[in-house]
Amino acid sequence: MRKKEERKMAWPKKKIAAGIVSLTIAFTATTGIAYADIDLAGLLQSWFNKKTEIVMESLGQSIQSETDKQKILLKEELQLRLQASATELDAYTEEQKRLHTEAIKQYAAALIANMDIDNEQDRQQMLDKLQIITDSAQEAMNALAGSYVQPQLTFIPLETPTVTDAVYGNESSGGDTKNDGRN
Repeated sequence: MRKKEERKMAWPKKKIAAGIVSLTIAFTATTGIAYADIDLAGLLQSWFNKKTEIVMESLGQSIQSETDKQKILLKEELQLRLQASATELDAYTEEQKRLHTEAIKQYAAALIANMDIDNEQDRQQMLDKLQIITDSAQEAMNALAGSYVQPQLTFIPLETPTVTDAVYGNESSGGDTKNDGRN
């Protein structure tokens, strides 16, 4: 009798075990069938293309951001160098004006010293004419120095290819285009 009771108690356990095994087999079989009609290669390609597009966009934004920062730094450095150059040019111009004015005055003094002038009126007339020539030369040098215009900082960006163009070699970048199956 005891065996009969043990069998009665074991029967529900066997039913549960058989049910679990049946459900596992059914689930496994259905899963295989569910994925059989999906193009895994196409699904992976689509996922890869999306990820590539995201990475390329992120890379393009990073490069553009860094390019903009470097352009700003270059503009600032160029402006500083232009200002320093203009200051140096102004100092050089003033020095050259001083030297040439001094040379003109010395030449005029040498001319006067070498002239044989008999009376004071002739001497004064010669001094006045030399002074007019000296003043005219100084005005011409000042006009030349005043006519200098410092070059303006103008930035003309070059046409740069995008990251996609650089990687895939599209025609818009001006490079060789080879169709290797990537779009």
